[in-house]
Amino acid sequence: AQSSKLAALGEMSAAVSHELNQPLAAMKTYLAGARLLLRRKRPEEAVSSFQRIDDLIERMGAITKQLKSYARKGGDAFAPLDMRDAVNSALSMMEPQLKRRHVEITKTMPREPVMVLGDRVRVEQVIINLFRNALDATKTVKDPQIDILLAAGETALLTIRDNGAGIEDLDSLFEPFYTTKQAGDGVGLGLAISSGIVNDLGGRLTARNATVGGAVFEVQLPILLDETEAAE
Repeated sequence: AQSSKLAALGEMSAAVSHELNQPLAAMKTYLAGARLLLRRKRPEEAVSSFQRIDDLIERMGAITKQLKSYARKGGDAFAPLDMRDAVNSALSMMEPQLKRRHVEITKTMPREPVMVLGDRVRVEQVIINLFRNALDATKTVKDPQIDILLAAGETALLTIRDNGAGIEDLDSLFEPFYTTKQAGDGVGLGLAISSGIVNDLGGRLTARNATVGGAVFEVQLPILLDETEAAE
């Protein structure tokens, strides 16, 4: 039991490091932009970059809080959450990388809220990991494209599709430390973490290859129909 606890702790430490790197990279980009704007005497525009940095610092604090709550029951921190907000927040965090790579994004979401019961930081973490995965998959594509589709039916269904090369080894995809990256480019925890988070929320994370090429990831979560469900 002790060895499995140590293994889990090691995996958790690597996971936290992995998740902090994303906001750190975004902060560096926004800081460089703010510095440039200040040099050009455009302080009002620089303030917007500082606000983004402030948001990212808050997010990093929320991620490190997860270490403290690791031993607690998963459902303790769950609250009603609109999946549209989670998607938009994750997109905002990935904006510097997406712009740099000239990725075409299509986003289709309902006008009405798509409510689930969950931990906002962890749900955003899943979406960011899926965006990051799609970015990696389209590295060698001439016109990279990521399609985002959010739908509400019996479940809340988030679909993220890319036009990359597809997935070679579907069976091992959600295994911890499985990665197709070169050594030093990633530890292969993102999808394993995401799968674990979605399972904790009572949902499913699945992947398949699209018939027209590229990969399709689907996050299914139990839909929250009204506030009385949240209180139960």
